[in-house]
Amino acid sequence: MIRVDGREWGTPEQLAARLGPDVTPGMVRRWRDRKGLTTVAGHSPLDEAAAIELATRTSTRGRPRRLDLAAA
Repeated sequence: MIRVDGREWGTPEQLAARLGPDVTPGMVRRWRDRKGLTTVAGHSPLDEAAAIELATRTSTRGRPRRLDLAAA
């Protein structure tokens, strides 16, 4: 992970590791294509990825995923 202007940026692998055990690098890459996750030189901001993951996790569509804020 790198920090630029107060934001943490990482590769899909690094972001997946930070966002939880059920988040894969492939999911992070799909967010770039489907959700508009900013990507510069192969790195994306953690705050954007976290917001997308929260929206996905709390959505009623698709595969249900557990929201466990205590584990964070």
